[in-house]
Amino acid sequence: MKIVMVTSWPPRGCGIATYSDDLVRALRGAGHEVHIVCHTDGGRKGEEHVHPVIDLANPGWDEVLYETVKEINPDVVHIQHEYGLYIHNNDSSTSLLRCLFRWKVECNFGVVMTYHSIYTTLNSMESCYMDVSLKLVNIGIVHEEYQWAYLPQNIGRVANNVYVIPHGAKELQIPKGVKKEFLLEGKRVVGMIGWWEADKGFDRIVKLWPDISKKLGPKCVLVVAGDARPGSVSGQLYKPKLLEEIEKSPAKNRIKVIMGSFDPEAYDRVLSTFDLIVLPYLRASQSGNLAHAFALGVPAVVTELEGLKAQIDESNAGITVTPGDDFELKSTIINLMTKDRQRKHYARNAKKYVTSEIKWSSIAEKHTRRYEQAVMDVANRRKKQ
Repeated sequence: MKIVMVTSWPPRGCGIATYSDDLVRALRGAGHEVHIVCHTDGGRKGEEHVHPVIDLANPGWDEVLYETVKEINPDVVHIQHEYGLYIHNNDSSTSLLRCLFRWKVECNFGVVMTYHSIYTTLNSMESCYMDVSLKLVNIGIVHEEYQWAYLPQNIGRVANNVYVIPHGAKELQIPKGVKKEFLLEGKRVVGMIGWWEADKGFDRIVKLWPDISKKLGPKCVLVVAGDARPGSVSGQLYKPKLLEEIEKSPAKNRIKVIMGSFDPEAYDRVLSTFDLIVLPYLRASQSGNLAHAFALGVPAVVTELEGLKAQIDESNAGITVTPGDDFELKSTIINLMTKDRQRKHYARNAKKYVTSEIKWSSIAEKHTRRYEQAVMDVANRRKKQ
């Protein structure tokens, strides 16, 4: 099957780019021909079938996107959707809707969209966008059962073209000597990684760290990895506040900042230094960071929110804590970091979950079935014309 993936793409340091890279590798491994249509900062040197044409500074970016995909002439167009990836002048990525309509109606392509930003309660813009876009695509994909279950009350109807496919994860081994590489040899590491935004709550852990580190001793280090997302106003405002919180911390000598917009390999190496990942998010649909941690056998402490809770419940690879309860969060981190047997139990469960449920070859197979369904929908529509 010939597939076009519309997405952000490495070397852009972006969770969707990493997700798409892994999915495309698995789809190509299954024999599909996959073309990438991405932003102008995507594409590695000499990489085939990559078309970096999305320039959101160009008012006509959606026309360029439409024509590029039309020229490739795929069986299926698969869009990885997150609002920030397709916004021009604060238009809530509505320009993309015109492409969806034209690919489906003018080109007769099967159109599939994965929604990466779905919550139990959608605001009015999100509800409207979901309702309209789901009428334009053949297949909609979400990562968690709860996202599918809550859709009807958010959009006011039952959408019969939405399916659940979990976030995939690689089967990985922690590289030897990786802690030494980051000057963490002999240390036990509590880590946070990802784009720095206020709703990630990284500053909360920094504030709690002096109390936590007193209990855990000098050999335990907090790693804060990542950076503010380029172009994110909220992230750029949050970054100096987070760094200031670290700088003034009484436990500053037990906090290590690894700053960067990591490519997939560097990301995995940083994550490999963690003995425990903490995701103290204030709002989340699901987390690619958590799936990657599981792939490396890193157990987790996460806020009991929507997709985060679902991923922990399904994997039994960590512990959820009540949102806003600092005492519970602090106690849980201390407890897990002082109980090696329990932490290793969760680590084994994490690896087992990846192998049995969310390895990329299985995820690619599930996508293939939905692509076939989209192509069949197109064929049936043509018969009726």
